[in-house]
Amino acid sequence: MDTQLIDRSKPVPLYHQVKDSLRERIEAHEWEPGMKIPTEKELAAEYDVSQITVKQALSRLAMEGLVERYQGRGTFVCQPKLVQDILTLAGFSASFAQAGIEIETRLIGTAVIPASEGIAQRLSIDPGESVIEVRRVRLAKSIPVCLQTSYLPYTLCHLLLGRDLAKESLFNLLKEICDLDPARAEEALNSVSVDDYEARILMVTAGSPAFLIRRTTFDRSGAPVEFAKSVLRGDRCKFTVSLNADVRGNPREVKGNLIGIKTQVS
Repeated sequence: MDTQLIDRSKPVPLYHQVKDSLRERIEAHEWEPGMKIPTEKELAAEYDVSQITVKQALSRLAMEGLVERYQGRGTFVCQPKLVQDILTLAGFSASFAQAGIEIETRLIGTAVIPASEGIAQRLSIDPGESVIEVRRVRLAKSIPVCLQTSYLPYTLCHLLLGRDLAKESLFNLLKEICDLDPARAEEALNSVSVDDYEARILMVTAGSPAFLIRRTTFDRSGAPVEFAKSVLRGDRCKFTVSLNADVRGNPREVKGNLIGIKTQVS
């Protein structure tokens, strides 16, 4: 390890420099997933900093989901994150299945409720009109990573009621029994803090960072068929963007490239 990476003349806290250095070493596979990294005492000596500084750095890496810390056992590198390409319109589980990753779905509840003004606007229906609300939690390796709530127009999707939405793909059911063909979607993503309810479902502390994805899906006729809100754990998710500089000055092309985002769930 190049100790010159720690520069005391920089106006950057030492713990932050140690954290960045450790992240680079983990991403370079100096320690493979599941491996135990050196102790706080060993790292403090290696970086020539205090153990408190190293402890701060490791705590930040744990919050970012790169390492896991166990009392009396040490610090271990987390398993690699799972990749989902959200540019491809597919159901949550199906998008991971394409990469050979199994996602477990647990159904929290299904209900028919009157549409709020916001949901009605998303689904192009009148406020108070009936919609189907489907609440599900998604798990990877038995760890909850996403709380997803979907709203569907009752008049178009009432045949979904009574189906096992924990085992059957919602997208497949829309095609097979509702005669709807999801063709495109519009998504918005922003960072949030989970509330008490979300924290309990996702097994994190209230106020923990998360990503909120709101997606409206349209069929081939242009009619909205689903509005979904997905809250993804911030410590288990990562987003990357592929940018293309060759856009020939076309603003629409720039926007299209900027939304080339991949979701990673550990």
